[in-house]
Amino acid sequence: MKTGRLLAAGALFAAFALFSSTVHAEVGVTDKEIVIGMSTALSGPSAFLGTNFKAGVEAYIGMINAAGGVGRRKIRLITYDDRYEPLNTTANVKKLLAEDKVFCLLGNVGTPTTSAIKPILDEHKVPLFAPFTGAESLRTPVDRYIFHYRASYNQEAEAFVQGMVDVLGYTKVAVFYQDDGYGKAVLEGTRQALERRRLKPVALGAYTRNYEDVIPAMDAIMAEKPQAVVMAGTYSACSKFIRSWKRKAILSGSPKHLDPVFINVSFVGPDRLAALLENYGTGIVVTQVVPPFSQGGANFPAVSEYLGMLRTYSPGTVPSFGSLEGYLATKVFVEILKRAGKDLTRDSFIRTAENIRDLDIQAGNRISFSSASHQGSQIVYPTLLRSGAYVPISDWRSVKTQ
Repeated sequence: MKTGRLLAAGALFAAFALFSSTVHAEVGVTDKEIVIGMSTALSGPSAFLGTNFKAGVEAYIGMINAAGGVGRRKIRLITYDDRYEPLNTTANVKKLLAEDKVFCLLGNVGTPTTSAIKPILDEHKVPLFAPFTGAESLRTPVDRYIFHYRASYNQEAEAFVQGMVDVLGYTKVAVFYQDDGYGKAVLEGTRQALERRRLKPVALGAYTRNYEDVIPAMDAIMAEKPQAVVMAGTYSACSKFIRSWKRKAILSGSPKHLDPVFINVSFVGPDRLAALLENYGTGIVVTQVVPPFSQGGANFPAVSEYLGMLRTYSPGTVPSFGSLEGYLATKVFVEILKRAGKDLTRDSFIRTAENIRDLDIQAGNRISFSSASHQGSQIVYPTLLRSGAYVPISDWRSVKTQ
């Protein structure tokens, strides 16, 4: 009888222990792995953005997993293609949460796509780390479940307007933009930067996302003879705009008023833009949110590390600003996982992230988060396209000597 009671008690204890471990286990986290999800552009006109960011993420994850993972847990990444279309992103994220049971999301590409899934993140209380967007609307007010690695479009706009207006003395700045949340975010950032200097855009021109209907916008902007054209588009549309503009200028005898500075923000896909522009690219400005790697990362240890890991885990992949951003963002992401400890939950991840202060990732910036700010990096790196490579702009007056 006594033995029977002991066996029953033991069985009850075991069941309680199993129940307790089940209750406290977090979705997507086991003793052996952490499952994370990504919806991104892997095909279509913007595929270069998603495939490269993903390559950087995978390179860092590969390095971490080869070293034993995070607290002996390997990181497993599940990725779906959304073609940079919000409806696809929404469907993918719902699948990642309901079927794949991911712990969190990492690296979604785009402002309209991130905006579309924001209500889902809030409803399910799922973190999204390092979406590939600089939109202020996704930063202010702070959303508890979205953490940004990169500087904002407003900060990029302030950097190039400071160069164009404060240094070069330009007063005629036009804006060419993608007619959606991304393009309008850059347009608004540019407007604000100009307004602080009592200026406004002299011309606007828009085009439709995932199409290249840029000629009407180009003609409208060209008619106003701007000194600089700010571009908020992706590489395919922006390259077509610049090539068409320069060809028309040549046919017109290349008058000086048809030779503005073309300025692109980081989201453009700088590497692909340079390739598409070919001989038309010299003197193009791109504000970056990660440091240039044209010198092999000599000035930034994290960039040298990235180049080595890309060769190891993505052999044949050409280095790019997008994959470097993916790599550095994942470096920060993994540091948060490590600091969150063994009892990892979505809530502990958020609380740990909000306590990151002055984290040096050896890329020329330091990362800090708080409950009042979910943007880690504040640094913008203005670059100039010269001989097929992007070089840092140390003096904006060099821009017009090309």
